[in-house]
Amino acid sequence: MKEYVNSTKENDILSTEEWKQRKGFHPFYLFPIMYVASLYLLPFFILIGQKAGGLSNLVYLPIVFGILNIIVSIIFCKPENRIMMLNATVLVKYAMIPFFIIGGFMVLICFLFSFILVPFMIFLGPTVAILGLITGWFILVFEAPYVISYLHLSSKVKFRPTIMTVLHIILQFFFVIDVIDVMFLALRERRWKKLTIGIIVFSTICIVIILIWIIKILLECNYS
Repeated sequence: MKEYVNSTKENDILSTEEWKQRKGFHPFYLFPIMYVASLYLLPFFILIGQKAGGLSNLVYLPIVFGILNIIVSIIFCKPENRIMMLNATVLVKYAMIPFFIIGGFMVLICFLFSFILVPFMIFLGPTVAILGLITGWFILVFEAPYVISYLHLSSKVKFRPTIMTVLHIILQFFFVIDVIDVMFLALRERRWKKLTIGIIVFSTICIVIILIWIIKILLECNYS
């Protein structure tokens, strides 16, 4: 009986702590924000590095913040921080959608340009595309720590079966599927509903616009 009472009290405390994390800003969120910001500023860092050699090391900031993501997600991996981990996951994954949409279509263009009858593009196009895919995958890996911590904590508090936890973790290492899976996880928690729907609409519009743009470019190249 005493054990049951203690267990109930622990669950009540956990619920209270998780509820507190549903609103407000925590300094913890600065780490995923810095990672996302460093990736969007990467072209600027490259430009600055070319003009001022001493600042060339700025291009390594995404790697530094990516490693910090791993360290912080391990330090804060506690049951009372479960919702906070989900919030960080949504922040990173949703904020990076425009980045991957643009990057993904640039990779697609490089592949398509390899079919243009220009000698150097036959070799350069696939090479650039493959390098882009490898770089994108490593960016994906550095995004994963928060969602892995969230899934681990969800399994620990019996919110999700272990086998499903493992499946969701595996899905985080595949382009597009990782974002769809995070949307499912957020909706499963009844969190971020309006934002998730808005992101789906926004992403669909962006993809349609970019597809039309690519088709237009390819048609112009064929006619010329």
